[in-house]
Amino acid sequence: MLSSNDWQQKHDQFLSTTQALLYKSEECLAHLELISDDEDAIGCLVTSLRKLAQEAQAASVSCIADFSRQVCQSLETGSHPHPLSHEALLTVKNCLTLISWQVELLDPNTGELKMDNEEQLELLEKLASTSRSPVSSTNTARQ
Repeated sequence: MLSSNDWQQKHDQFLSTTQALLYKSEECLAHLELISDDEDAIGCLVTSLRKLAQEAQAASVSCIADFSRQVCQSLETGSHPHPLSHEALLTVKNCLTLISWQVELLDPNTGELKMDNEEQLELLEKLASTSRSPVSSTNTARQ
């Protein structure tokens, strides 16, 4: 966890970068809703989620970093060779919505997110079942 002063300096940059990456992810997802087996769109979505995880990790927001990483892993292992199902795409959309909501709820003074990870786990399980990939058992607990 960053100190309060460090987080306040990084908050605006983290918020801006995260919002841009979420927007790009949503654009990739919209493309996948039209063409569910488009490898470029899947790659774009995975790359955006990977960058989001890296940004969150660098800002010491491990709950968002871990969740983004696990969604990314589910997409990487579950999408080949079959296109993503409508249910999987809807679940990914719900994951992006949850991440966006969590970013907005970060304490602007400390960077903490005081919530449990139940919704993350439910979405990861649903994504795993719709994309046939296992849910990672790594810690997605809140800070």
